[in-house]
This record gives sequence, C-alpha cells and structure tokens, in this order.
Amino acid sequence: MTGQGMKNVYQDLLNESSTVYFFKGPQGFKLSSLLQEIGDKHLEKGFDVEFYYDPLFENTVEAIFVRSKNTLYLGATNPSIEPTLLGTRDQIISLYECFNKEYITANGEKISQLVKESEKWHNQCFGSLSSALRIHDDWEVETQRHMDWKGLNAQIGTFLNDLFGAMELNKEGTLTHRLLGTLTPNGARDTLQDITKNLERRVFIKGYPGTGKSSLMKKIAKDALARGFDVQMVWCGLDSKSIDMVILPEIKFCIFDSTEPHVYFPDESRKGDEIFDIAKHCKLTAVEEKNIMEIVSQYRKSMNNAIEYAGRYASAIKELRQLVDDAIVENEWEVRTASLLNEI
Repeated sequence: MTGQGMKNVYQDLLNESSTVYFFKGPQGFKLSSLLQEIGDKHLEKGFDVEFYYDPLFENTVEAIFVRSKNTLYLGATNPSIEPTLLGTRDQIISLYECFNKEYITANGEKISQLVKESEKWHNQCFGSLSSALRIHDDWEVETQRHMDWKGLNAQIGTFLNDLFGAMELNKEGTLTHRLLGTLTPNGARDTLQDITKNLERRVFIKGYPGTGKSSLMKKIAKDALARGFDVQMVWCGLDSKSIDMVILPEIKFCIFDSTEPHVYFPDESRKGDEIFDIAKHCKLTAVEEKNIMEIVSQYRKSMNNAIEYAGRYASAIKELRQLVDDAIVENEWEVRTASLLNEI
C-alpha cells in the first residue's frame, strides 16, 4: 500500500515462472488457506517457497512461489493480472462453480453496500498515503541542502571496490523484483528478517531521507548486473519508485535502508553485519533540524490517518470475504482442489 496506490510484484513473478496456476473466483479467506496448504506441502518436500501476503490481513496468503520449480500459485483476483500463455505456462483453476449462487443473490444488497463502504475507506487511506509521500519529499529538501555529496561519492567508490573488486561472472545477470514491507491496519510491517536470514553479509544503511540511500542501492544493482550477477531489487513500501534493499544471492549479500519505518541494527551474534553511514555526510543546522521536526510531525499524522483508514477499509473487506466464504459449497470446493494438492 504505497503513496502511488496498491503495488504488487506478481507481474514480475509471472516472468520468472515456468508454470502459473491462476485461481479465478470471488475472493474469500478460504483461498488463502488453500494456498497456505500448497506452500506447506512443498516445504515438507524440501522446496524453497516464497509466501506473499495481503497487506490488509497479515496472515492471509495471496500467492505462493516455489522457487526451485519456478511455479507460481496466484489468487488471480486482480483484474490487471490475467493469463496470457494459456496452454503452455498458464493454467486456470476456476472456483466460480464452487459458490452457491442463490446465497450470493440473497446477499446482493449487503455486498453492494460493503463494496461502496470499502471504496470510501480505500480512497481515504491512499489519499493519506499520498499526502505522507508529499510531506516526505519536503523532508528530503531540507536534508539535501547540507549533504557533502563529494564525500559520499568517495565512500561509495571505496565500498564498491571492496564489494566487487575484479569479480565478473561469465553470464548475463538476471534482475528480479520483491517488496520489503508495507503499511497495514496495525502499522508498518516488513519481512526483513525472513528474507535475509540465509545471507552472510548484511549492510545496514543509516541516513536521512533524500541523502542518496536509494540511489546508492540502484548503483550497486546496476554494477552487479553489468558484472553478470543476479540481482533482486526490493522496493519501498511508501514510495513505489524507491528502493529499500538490494540482494545479490550468488554472494549471499544484501544492503538495505535501515531507517524508519524499518529501523534495524547489526546483530552482534551474526558475522557479516555492518553499517554504511550516510548521515555523517549531512551536517544539519539548528534551522533545518527545527523545520524537520515540524515536517516529521505532519508526516506521522498523515501516516496515522492512513493506518486508521486502512483499518476501516480492512473491516469492510473482511465482511465481504466472509460472505464469500459462507457461499462456498464444500463438496464442490474439495473436488476442484483435491487433484491440485495430489499433484504435489
């Protein structure tokens, strides 16, 4: 849930996948349970699995990507994501026949009311996020005035030389995309610990907004790709154009923005954790610090508003999905999903 609207990486995952199962039908919570079961069965058999969650409901699964099989199981309720390679990559699992049409018709008025209510809170939530993003831009203006860009560039040059040296791989690097976290009705959430637990070197960037954190990571990604390394660019949860992390899987390395709303510090129990300090190149005056305090207050107010509206949005969506689940004909659901589970 970003300042530019809802963002997902499912289109990018389609490009990574050799097989995609699209689950088509009204969206309830029962589909999440099915996707969770699919993911768990693959884990039991030793496959690496990525779980993708709904930002409104933190334990609700939207998609499962089995990395070692390049297989994606996607709750394809987003109208912008449709199968394009039918008969080869894309398989459709239609769940429409699993629903009691009479029950849905009988609750049509309630469904219509909830849709209108959810749209109202959706618009207010994303309006507040958009406002927060604009305020964040004002924050960046204040910090950029006092940046020692020459000093930062020298630090970056030394870091890149230490990271890569003369290393080049005899292949073309592959670029993939992920998300670090998002706003939820319970505040900002991220999955940093999950997605970095198997990495050996983690670099924590410390610095003010607008001081080059995202630009640094984009440069690392560009240099890595030019040297033949695979790169995962992990995007920001507020500004969908900004980078929060870069992962280089082949050398088990990551570098990420470890400032608000995802503040982390090196773990003393782990070797390979270190800080990349950009803040030392930004010497703020008392005037800028006062201005920033006022900006931060406005920013937090907008984010708190977004969280409140997200909660109301989620409440309406939850009621809608429960109606959908109540309309499911269990026997028909089991018939249409059993063969898929048996294939695993």
